[in-house]
Amino acid sequence: MASTPKIAIIGAGPAGLTLARLLHVSEVTVDLTLYDLDASPTSRPDRGGTLDLHADTGLAALRKCDLWDSFRKYARYDGQEFIIVDKNATELVHRRGGERAGPSDRPEIDRERLKQILLESVPEECVRWGRHLREVTEDGMLRFDGREQMEGPFDLIVGADGAWSKVRGRLNGIEPAYSGVSGYETEIMEPARTCPHVDKMVGRGSIIGSSDAKFLNAQRMGNNSLKVRSWYACPEGEAKETLDKYGKKGTLEKILERYAGWAPEMTELFRQADLDELKHWTLYELPVGYKWDHKEGFTLVGDAASLATPFSGEGVNKAMKDSLELAELIEKSQDPNDDLTLDQAVLLYEQLMFPRAEKVQARTMNNKQIAFGPEAPLGLMTGMLKMKAGDSPSILVRMLGTAPVVAAVYGYFWIRAQIGWAVRRLWRRT
Repeated sequence: MASTPKIAIIGAGPAGLTLARLLHVSEVTVDLTLYDLDASPTSRPDRGGTLDLHADTGLAALRKCDLWDSFRKYARYDGQEFIIVDKNATELVHRRGGERAGPSDRPEIDRERLKQILLESVPEECVRWGRHLREVTEDGMLRFDGREQMEGPFDLIVGADGAWSKVRGRLNGIEPAYSGVSGYETEIMEPARTCPHVDKMVGRGSIIGSSDAKFLNAQRMGNNSLKVRSWYACPEGEAKETLDKYGKKGTLEKILERYAGWAPEMTELFRQADLDELKHWTLYELPVGYKWDHKEGFTLVGDAASLATPFSGEGVNKAMKDSLELAELIEKSQDPNDDLTLDQAVLLYEQLMFPRAEKVQARTMNNKQIAFGPEAPLGLMTGMLKMKAGDSPSILVRMLGTAPVVAAVYGYFWIRAQIGWAVRRLWRRT
């Protein structure tokens, strides 16, 4: 019978909590501790927008966590509504929301609500709050700020500690690089009351506007507020420096100047937003295909393993899939009828995860380049078509990704965009 492994998970985000829950409900016994730098579960609210969970990744993990019923209480199938427009507010794509009871369903849930569901499913005594990790030693010990006594040793330390993972530093020390994209986020708290025209434009899900190497989007949250974001290509640090220099009101003016020439319907997203909630974002990423040499006693999940920008909607799904695969292999390693060791289980997890992560990173990188390139927004549609075709086992569906079909689709959207531009120009003259 295998001895009880002592496991530390660093980070109580979706990846770390999913892993903790899966190990808790597994048929084997593990000595598990989850550490997070936040002082408490509620000390740092509003850490993200809404997430769409996919059938074979995020949703599969929730089912294995035995949390499907809890998820369904808060899942928003109408949040699947998805609109793509150009800078003239010409609607190019409109995917309706609603439950379809199929593998293409991607219901939305607020990140904080997902975290709450997962956290409530993990024994309270397993979580240590207010632990800012300072050092991970070679022999599996952990040193935290403000605490003289180290904790450990652990048989396995799992880094679920995000972009600037300390656990990754123990594996090879590579840090993320600036992605070339920064931006701002704010919100409209009661759009149905304060700006019903904006509320109607966004619908129940999200709207994306992309043109001129700039990107505007709004997401419907679970409380019916709207999370509004602006992204653009710029030197590293520019977004923060602008906010520090001009303050929130001056930064809003700079944002609106950047979108001069865009339809007022689109810039209205920021004009109606709560200025007090304005914050900057600087996006970082790890190299596509990033991996590390296996080292016994350590591994990574989620952003710690394969940080990418948010331009594919895959981040949390990939993270939860990581935790699902790792938990299953850890459980297998503790089966007395299986000769798989814990270290071999972790190695196998990494060998399975690396190519899967590379695919997600490559897709995200491609989406980023299209969204801020000269072909946007038309390239977004053809890019989604090629992605769907490439992922399908059906020969007929894969044919949709061939050059003649992609060219025809591009031409169709080009014509729609030109008509929209002409109508907008005529409207301005009258």
